[in-house]
Amino acid sequence: VDGRMPGEAHPAFTVGGLVAAGGLVGFLQKGSRGSLIGGTALGAGFIGAGLLIQKGEGFYGHSLASGCALSLAGMFGSKFLKTRALFPAGLFAFMGLASLAFHGKKAVEW
Repeated sequence: VDGRMPGEAHPAFTVGGLVAAGGLVGFLQKGSRGSLIGGTALGAGFIGAGLLIQKGEGFYGHSLASGCALSLAGMFGSKFLKTRALFPAGLFAFMGLASLAFHGKKAVEW
């Protein structure tokens, strides 16, 4: 046994891809450099976390993903409270909270 729990990296890779894609869409539709930079940075953080988890570094990977998720939830949560827009603010705030719940729980388990 190599210490890895199967499938735990998938949520980090999925959220990372969605966040990076969302940043690209924000840039292409609105010309928002902040969306591009933020989406790329957070997406890379989630993907890096997935790679750590895949390597068996579960605590570090889940901790990194938790930090990224907290940032995502915080940024989009405040936008959602201001605009009440379900997309993109509500969706990404929910993804951040769900990811934080999952990865936070898994980091504590390691």
